[in-house]
Amino acid sequence: MNFTFNRNQTNDLTDKYYTNDDTYNNILTFVYIINKYYLWIIMVIGLPGNISTIFTISRMSSLGSFSLYVNLLAIADSVALVLKLTIYQLLSNQVNLTTSGCRIMLFLVTFFTSYANWILVLMAVERLVAVRFPLKIQKYLSYKKSIIWNLIVCVSLMVMYTPILWMYDFQINNIGCYINKEPIHLVIYLKWVNILLLAFIPFILIVLINVLILCVIRKAFKQRYLLTNSSSSTDVSTLRQTMLMLFPSNLAFAILIFPACALTVAESYWYETINTKGFAFKYLFKEISYILVDSTHALNFYLYFLSARKFRKQFNKMFSCGTVVKPVSL
Repeated sequence: MNFTFNRNQTNDLTDKYYTNDDTYNNILTFVYIINKYYLWIIMVIGLPGNISTIFTISRMSSLGSFSLYVNLLAIADSVALVLKLTIYQLLSNQVNLTTSGCRIMLFLVTFFTSYANWILVLMAVERLVAVRFPLKIQKYLSYKKSIIWNLIVCVSLMVMYTPILWMYDFQINNIGCYINKEPIHLVIYLKWVNILLLAFIPFILIVLINVLILCVIRKAFKQRYLLTNSSSSTDVSTLRQTMLMLFPSNLAFAILIFPACALTVAESYWYETINTKGFAFKYLFKEISYILVDSTHALNFYLYFLSARKFRKQFNKMFSCGTVVKPVSL
């Protein structure tokens, strides 16, 4: 299964696979309609939210490493949504992207989609360090070190996805970007690298890290309150707010990405013949998994707003008429 590279291939669904079975045809038609419009819905929900997140966090007085991650996540999510919708619309309108255009667009879409997920991993790791070593936050979680870790992740993802830049071609007859079948080892490499980096590894790490955080968080807060000479109430409040923003985002990511992971595993054992109802239902489940994966780029602002009081307070102040907006500490 590939979450990114074959998004456009549902466009010709109705032409290729229709049969005399009404149930089968209705399912494929339903999938086609969803595929055509769902990115617009996610864009309308997600882009304003991501932009609001950037403005809200930038107005808050504490601009430490966690604020950096939140802003980078909002930017990566926004770029991923814009690129996905752009390439889908170009191919739907039969625009000749050329092979170079296909390769660049697919590379960028895949990179930003994966990068957004890995920012969540970095955020979770940072919070684990914060609760595990509460007295050494400044040492381990500096703004500069966070930038370095982000650069390492960016470069690593770019290197891992480099084969996209020569493995895809634009086919004018079929109006789409299609992977070359040779060499076969690179085809297999791209398939599994994309699955692992985009879904499986981030999913596993986020679940494990949050379990570890839950295991040590009570002990960490107890130590902070006892060692009043070394830790201020402001530090405790900041940690609490960042936790309130992190946990809902991580939980939502795990829930939304799990069906894609499960379907990937199931596909190894789930074989369906084309033009059967089983094939139609499998196609429907795939489309639902795509929607859930893409939805991870749109929900963070609303989760921050509902879960973090200070974030919600700062956002409301920004849009309050006649109110002088003062920065609120994160």
